[in-house]
Amino acid sequence: MQIKHFRKLLFLLPVLLTMSCKKFLDVTSSNQVLEETMFKDGEGIRVAVNGVYKLLSTTDLYGRNLSYGVLSAMGCNYDINYVPYDSREAGRYNWEESSARESMEEIWQSAYKTLANCNNVIQAVESKDSSFFAESANEKNMILGEMYGIRAMIHFDLLRIFCPAPVTGYAGEAIPYVTKYPDPQPVRVNMATAFAHIIEDLKQSTSLLGNIDTVYLRRVMTSSVGRIRNPGSWIPLPQGDFFNFRAQRMNYFAATGLLARVYMYKGEYEPAARYAKIVYDIQKRNWFTWTSSIYQGQITDVDYIYPKRPEELVLSFANTQSYNIYDNQTISSGIANQNFRIPSAYMNKLFEGDLDDYRLVGWYNRYGDQRYITWMRPKGTSYNATSTAAWQGPLLPVMRFTEMYHILIECYARQGKVVDAVAIFNTLRTNRGAKVKINDNISPEGLINKLVIDIVRENLTEGQTFFLFKRLNRNIFNGDTDIIMAPKDWYAPLPLSETAYLL
Repeated sequence: MQIKHFRKLLFLLPVLLTMSCKKFLDVTSSNQVLEETMFKDGEGIRVAVNGVYKLLSTTDLYGRNLSYGVLSAMGCNYDINYVPYDSREAGRYNWEESSARESMEEIWQSAYKTLANCNNVIQAVESKDSSFFAESANEKNMILGEMYGIRAMIHFDLLRIFCPAPVTGYAGEAIPYVTKYPDPQPVRVNMATAFAHIIEDLKQSTSLLGNIDTVYLRRVMTSSVGRIRNPGSWIPLPQGDFFNFRAQRMNYFAATGLLARVYMYKGEYEPAARYAKIVYDIQKRNWFTWTSSIYQGQITDVDYIYPKRPEELVLSFANTQSYNIYDNQTISSGIANQNFRIPSAYMNKLFEGDLDDYRLVGWYNRYGDQRYITWMRPKGTSYNATSTAAWQGPLLPVMRFTEMYHILIECYARQGKVVDAVAIFNTLRTNRGAKVKINDNISPEGLINKLVIDIVRENLTEGQTFFLFKRLNRNIFNGDTDIIMAPKDWYAPLPLSETAYLL
């Protein structure tokens, strides 16, 4: 490739997008020219950072596979007979079937390509003095904090997909944890080492981003239109939009929430609760706010629904083609128009006793097609519908503050603090329209059972259900009869292209 071609593709390091995973760390003289061009000034580094977020938002990762696609199929969020063919066998845990292997290959390859870009940015930024950046140390720290947090998040999701859960006691080889670019021969590390690296990266991220998001960009973080891009309203910043829309980039509260998520997955409840409470406390101070009941389903007009509940998002990525991607698998001719359906019997059981819950009446079957509207293009023509489509359509939710409520509830229940757990739980339920209160005299086990159901309700079609049941080593909720999980069902084998290279 010629240098002129590199300039046309500055938003990415294109060599990383065309190589197999086992070759993504190869270095050639052409790559070195590209890096010199990309990183010659601060603007080039900003372009490279944006390229990382673009990769995260592709269909291989959070733009489909790790959200409403294959992971939601694995979590039994849909009737398996109405799952697209490319995700169906993974949804049945038939890992040797070609479509399941292809889905896992997509995730693996794209994740490590993104990690290579991430590590390249880290090394470039660390090699620069603060004076290199337009916003000096604040910009340098923000970029490094974001990249460390993303590096940890991607490795953690790979660990959750391709390795047994900690609850099983597994301590063997896990995944390669890649921390430098280039790394000519990345090797698999064991589970303990992988978790140590994930936690170390997240702590580094929170250390770098703490001042950025609580002081330097406090005005952005305390406003929903500062955190999430809204075409009709935003906060202009003298530094420019690279510093705006903080909930659409790795930020201090997202990295802190991820620490809580990681410790929860490990079964370490004290640190999980400690980190969750940081986000919980800031939400109680109204930095993040509950979506109004009007926009959750109190008004029957579906045009009023905020399908992504943007005020509540702690972390979200974005893909402007999200509606088109979803439409391609739902409204095309033939069997595809049946895809992503959720059985009414499943929903009735899931919301049993709480049929007034907004997560049911606001989101399910609003167009008479037995689908959840989070990912659907609004069909109305009112101002509300068109505005919501432009604003929320691209969003790819990764974390809401409600996850911190769930973590605290479970940790407190396991610590015997049932009254405290119930108080938090009832606050969440009230803000989701459920009118029945949970009593303080409930047992810890009974409370956790109710909590599991609520977590499924909160994360429907967003890729987290499978990880919930895997963490707890519970059979997966299926409405009528739970899916009985064998040990081998819980994790996908490493892609064949990788095992040939790594062994």
